[in-house]
Amino acid sequence: MDNNTIRVQPGAVNYYSHSGAINKIRDFFSSEELANSTYIHGVKSGLAVGSYLPKEVRETKKEYLATPHCTHEIVDKIANESKDSALIIGAGGGTALDIAKAVAASLNKPFVAIATIAATCAAWTPLSVWYTESGSAINYEIFNSAAFLVLVEPQIILEAPPKYLKAGIGDTIAKFYEADILSSREKNIPLTASIGLSVSKQIGEVLLNDGAAAFRAMDIQKMSPTFISVVDAIIAGGGLVGGLGEKFTRVAAAHAFHNGLSQLEESKDVLHGLKVAYGILVQTALLDDKKELNRLYDKFLVLELPTTLKELGVDINDRARIDRVINASIDPKETISLLPFSVDNELLYKAIQSVENLSK
Repeated sequence: MDNNTIRVQPGAVNYYSHSGAINKIRDFFSSEELANSTYIHGVKSGLAVGSYLPKEVRETKKEYLATPHCTHEIVDKIANESKDSALIIGAGGGTALDIAKAVAASLNKPFVAIATIAATCAAWTPLSVWYTESGSAINYEIFNSAAFLVLVEPQIILEAPPKYLKAGIGDTIAKFYEADILSSREKNIPLTASIGLSVSKQIGEVLLNDGAAAFRAMDIQKMSPTFISVVDAIIAGGGLVGGLGEKFTRVAAAHAFHNGLSQLEESKDVLHGLKVAYGILVQTALLDDKKELNRLYDKFLVLELPTTLKELGVDINDRARIDRVINASIDPKETISLLPFSVDNELLYKAIQSVENLSK
């Protein structure tokens, strides 16, 4: 198998993102099937979806509240009790959808994802991240099939806390900056990966240019085509990029730095996408692209994405803590190793200082 052989999994079979999208579930499943569904949701997502759901789903006897983490224990329990279900429905953010995806995959049942926040592309992607019950990440599993149906009711996301959209924007902007590095490592990449890179650039510019307008829409609670475009860029666009390009369009230094930050207790409660956003700045500084670093810094200020470690709860003057982040980020198993040059402690520390100096 040559180095350019990849598995292409574009994503969801059907995707609806518009007012009344959740009702589209009736176009694919009968009332009897909906009444015989397994419905998995979080506390807040269950309330948010509420009356949007068909009556049959709201009254299903197999309704489960997602646990704080996607574990083998909860997935096995729900799967054992759902063997005769016609379909699996998940509503929420990453955790609830990861649990529902894993249940559907284990039972080989159709999976319907209802996204209630736009913090990730979890509704689109055919994978779940596994955790221990105490919350430590184990690994992720890629399934043979993505969602049969992804339903996005923009009004639900408009009413969600803006911090989730902000995190989604940060995480999805990283798609281009990391894919650009990964794709440049090979002279000839598969055409699908090249298409994925093009998509990543397009959605990145949508988010950088229109993200602020999406936040204004949330502030005044007024739906707009721009808001829907930003949501689609995160949920559908973000997932499509990785599905088309696999190893050529996934994660590099920005996510490695996120993983480093995640070693610190003070950043545990900071949303994934916000840590990744700062990681984009660090990666750009590592590449010594001063023009792009300054452009991103200005865009991040407008989008209120983090441009300093202080905004992530981390003290830049605590060298021992910073070294802990650095050491974890440059661990040999981390994807920072995919940069076209070797990164050591001092080089990464200088990159962090370059980012911090922008605010001065």
